[in-house]
Amino acid sequence: MLASDIEGQTVGLCPADGAAHFPIMTPLYFEKPADAAGFMDFNVLRSSFYRTLTTCLPHALGTNFRSSDGPLTPYLVTVNSAAPKLPLVTRHMDDECTIAAMRQSGFMPHVQPKAILCETAKVARNPLGGDPLVTLDIVYMSDGAGVLLVISHAIVDMGAYCRFIIEWGLVAKAVACGDSGLPRELDTDRGEFWSLVSDCAESVPATEFERHLAELDAAGAEVPPAHLQQATIIRLGADPAAVAKLSLTRDRLCPGISVPNFISALLWRITGRASQSEHAYFSASLTIRGDPRFSKYWGNTSTSNFIHVPRERLLGDSLVDVARRVQDSVREFSVANFARLIELFTAKDSWYNRSLCKYVGAAGVARFSVVNISRSVPFYDIDFGWGRPVKVMYQAVKIPGLCFFMPWSQDGGIEAIVCLSEPAINALFKDELILNHFDVVRVPSD
Repeated sequence: MLASDIEGQTVGLCPADGAAHFPIMTPLYFEKPADAAGFMDFNVLRSSFYRTLTTCLPHALGTNFRSSDGPLTPYLVTVNSAAPKLPLVTRHMDDECTIAAMRQSGFMPHVQPKAILCETAKVARNPLGGDPLVTLDIVYMSDGAGVLLVISHAIVDMGAYCRFIIEWGLVAKAVACGDSGLPRELDTDRGEFWSLVSDCAESVPATEFERHLAELDAAGAEVPPAHLQQATIIRLGADPAAVAKLSLTRDRLCPGISVPNFISALLWRITGRASQSEHAYFSASLTIRGDPRFSKYWGNTSTSNFIHVPRERLLGDSLVDVARRVQDSVREFSVANFARLIELFTAKDSWYNRSLCKYVGAAGVARFSVVNISRSVPFYDIDFGWGRPVKVMYQAVKIPGLCFFMPWSQDGGIEAIVCLSEPAINALFKDELILNHFDVVRVPSD
């Protein structure tokens, strides 16, 4: 289905999708093989990109995005293909950066191409303001290339972003061979998904976290002052061998706990030690497990399942108790749970959004939010015809306590990209479990 085929149509989106229109950007770095004729040919990449975008994500060309009218009603986006905001595709030549130098430094920002780190992020902003919805930068170096696709649209979350690039790679391979390269259309119409969740929100009772927020909101509780130090991004890297070592430690200390949940428990306790607040929060971005109809929908903000414990209890509990609490929060997540969260996020009085931002989002609160895309989003399967990426980065958002789990490399491992306040960083660098199992690096500020 081409954009011209859907002109004027209005598509209903799940209300949770309204949280996903911040820019999504993940730099991909490809090493140039010795015998790579026509390596990452710009014309091939550009033509296949436009072809894939028009077929797979035609709604991303629409700019008339309208918010939900009330609880449990969809967001709307109308496609106007007569005047689309066509994406900007830019080619850069970088004589200073190399894949080899980036490898040696651990792909630290100061050795990466400036076009990938800065320029595109300044172009792609919130589509509600009429800014470009999509931009694409391709940087050529002597020994490789970097690709940065930025999508800023409510219909595209991280999962759709990755699936789009994978499909784009398949089309690029076909175009390079002289074929038409007709991509498959991605299923971005959440109609079936929405019909399944719209009738079951009432079946879920209020959670302990929901009751906690309601009590704070009703009491008009004070918010910790926003005077803490600026947040800093920390990268914790564990290659496959280090993950194997970490697994043995996990088996000894917290048997039955998954490695990501074990790491999450470690980091949540660290943020708790550094906080002056009496409240401690943990959240995980979740998908609905065990239901293939939902496996393609990666969790976004509205699917974050929050839990709350008093900070004193968090620090007093053993590590295994904290880890079990984390694992229990992600083990079960049903369609009804998801529907309940949507209902809370779209309530007309906005009390849930207001309280979530006010109390959980306050500076100084012991908060740790993890998004695990190590397994659910296959970035290292991307291939434009010249091999898979040697490194996939995540442009971290500077929100204290926010963490993304990424694959360390093609071969596995875990990279945790976490944003912490200075007190939490000090606690991190004193934690023997972290230092014994991770390569810990402070990412320099811009």
